[in-house]
Amino acid sequence: MRPTALVALLVLAAFLCWEGSSGSEVLWTPAHDLAPGFAGANIAAEDLDGDGDDDVADFSFRRAYWSSGCSGPPSWGVQESAFPDVGSCTENSGTLGDCDADGDLDLVYGCYECCSLRMVWNVGTAHGPSWQYGGTIAGDPYGGYIAYVQLCDIDADGDLDLVATGSGGVIGVDENTGTPEAPYWTWLGLIPGIGFGSANGQLAIGDLDGDGDQDIVGATRGGRVRCWENVGTPQTWSYVEDAAMLTGVVTPAGGVFGLALLDADCDGDCDLLMGGGYYDVYLYLNERITPVGPGSWGTIKALYR
Repeated sequence: MRPTALVALLVLAAFLCWEGSSGSEVLWTPAHDLAPGFAGANIAAEDLDGDGDDDVADFSFRRAYWSSGCSGPPSWGVQESAFPDVGSCTENSGTLGDCDADGDLDLVYGCYECCSLRMVWNVGTAHGPSWQYGGTIAGDPYGGYIAYVQLCDIDADGDLDLVATGSGGVIGVDENTGTPEAPYWTWLGLIPGIGFGSANGQLAIGDLDGDGDQDIVGATRGGRVRCWENVGTPQTWSYVEDAAMLTGVVTPAGGVFGLALLDADCDGDCDLLMGGGYYDVYLYLNERITPVGPGSWGTIKALYR
């Protein structure tokens, strides 16, 4: 066998092994000096002002941290009292997303005392939000309380679903069975193979490894950071815990108090923001390492033909 043919065969074998593997590796580098100065345990990241970069919402202290943009290293402006008081609800967590497809961000709160999720509509604009309480939108099937909630399109059907942690540290999904313009959330069930083992589980959801589906970063409040990789498909997810997805990330002293995924450096991938037990803030930039994927197979064949 000619050397070039042998090399090509070895590359093909490695490619096939990758296709059947269940894990990826993602390398993270610390950039803590670029993090905003939040101190709360309940945070989320989205483009709050419609200027094209990710900002940070701190629901514990009702603050917004506005990013300076993508023209250089991020710097942050702070706005106090940025989010509304939601009546009798003592919010435990909040999440942001365009729930009615009108181009601005709405809020969903998780509540301690009433075991439900509550809607707050943005009746203003993407640049100038104005909030209107929309009532309870989903109950708590866990039999206790909802500790943390995220809006995301977990089944890749074009609308926003709700993923929440509840009593016992389990994680469940309320699927949007309505439309992007008129959501209606229906309890789908627990995500198998994933959980924290105790209450107060925090989570952040995003595509960490660039394979087109949603991975989950989580921690029990005050515990260590963990990651579950989606080894299924964007439409039919299957989660396996994979420590290699957090290569380079260190759990803060005192444990994790606050988790969010955002594109802090405007390079198109998910970076990781964490709060520590002593009001410290940690930012890790995603320097993704992935095996050779199917999209590059044509290039490989061209090199060795």
